[in-house]
Amino acid sequence: MIKKICLLLLLVSSASYSQKNFPNFTVEDIGGKKLDLNKLSTDNILLISFWATWCNPCIDELDTFNTIQDSLKNEYHTKHIAISIDDSRSYSRVVPMVKGKNWDFDVAIDINQKSKRLLNIMVIPHTILVYKNKIVYEHSGFVEGDENQIIKKLKVLNEQ
Repeated sequence: MIKKICLLLLLVSSASYSQKNFPNFTVEDIGGKKLDLNKLSTDNILLISFWATWCNPCIDELDTFNTIQDSLKNEYHTKHIAISIDDSRSYSRVVPMVKGKNWDFDVAIDINQKSKRLLNIMVIPHTILVYKNKIVYEHSGFVEGDENQIIKKLKVLNEQ
């Protein structure tokens, strides 16, 4: 019985580290512009941050990404999109927060949390790197220094 459980855990954990196809969907940014995420991931490395206004680690992560935004864009050829999963009770706080923070990346709102469900995201902040329509990296949570793992992965992707 223990061997079966260990084998099952091994299969589940190895599946989570393999590349997965990125589902085809669009989001609308806070300015009303439609963003085709699949198209964006063929032209760039796409960094997607799932967040909410009530999530302090999410805000910390986005603030950190904002400080390195120029190198993400210019050095690593990365397009960053932050997708808010604030629901109908809290989505009205998204635009004022984004304007107050002066973040230099696209922000979209997913009120119905369709993209969150589509990607099976359980915990935020949740960060995904998509390259050529493949999910090549995922990470949940944020503590200072986590951005270094993303930068390491971006360096590898830029060498390919």
